[in-house]
Amino acid sequence: MAVYVPRTNWQAFYFFGIEHTTPGCPVQSSIKQPVYISWSFPPSEFIKINTDGSFIPNSRLSGFGGVARDDKGRWIGGFYGRLSMKATSSLTPELWAIHGGLTLAKNYSLKKVIIETDSNDALMLLSVRNDIESHPDHDLIEDCTRLMSELKICLVHTLREGNNCADHLSKLGRKQNQELVILHHPPLSMHQLLLADMTHVAYARYPVMYCGGG
Repeated sequence: MAVYVPRTNWQAFYFFGIEHTTPGCPVQSSIKQPVYISWSFPPSEFIKINTDGSFIPNSRLSGFGGVARDDKGRWIGGFYGRLSMKATSSLTPELWAIHGGLTLAKNYSLKKVIIETDSNDALMLLSVRNDIESHPDHDLIEDCTRLMSELKICLVHTLREGNNCADHLSKLGRKQNQELVILHHPPLSMHQLLLADMTHVAYARYPVMYCGGG
């Protein structure tokens, strides 16, 4: 479900009501209203790079992708790629997606850049960096933090419903064979997604509440 919402600084639009409560929960879902989430424009004169990873547990095939846009939502550049090794979780492609965004920013000499990821785990690893010496992605984490410091790039979290363009590119990356492809123009298959973001289309996200029984 998608709706149009006016442009705002907030990414999420909250409606009162609880959905998906557990049996016996004292809070009942009498009003079944979701939260509506849209892609948010970066501040004036800033550039936002949305990144995402794609991981198929059964095959362990994974890809990643990302898109850079200006404060009007206009395309600047993009990328996607496929991991040559078999990933063990979704975290590795999420980290590679962030690395791809940093690489794009460096190649394009972008200034005032915000990178958005919908992976809390990746964000925490790159922000806190506790006990990463034994982490299987140690070298990748170190390279990401080095580039973030060198380029003075801020990394923030977004919800997946506000990350549709990057999600689309990550799936394209998984389905091809090159490790990294820089895109100077958007693929035809994502034109509608870009337009949806520019016109403030918001997508439904149903809040989940867990209550103990008895």
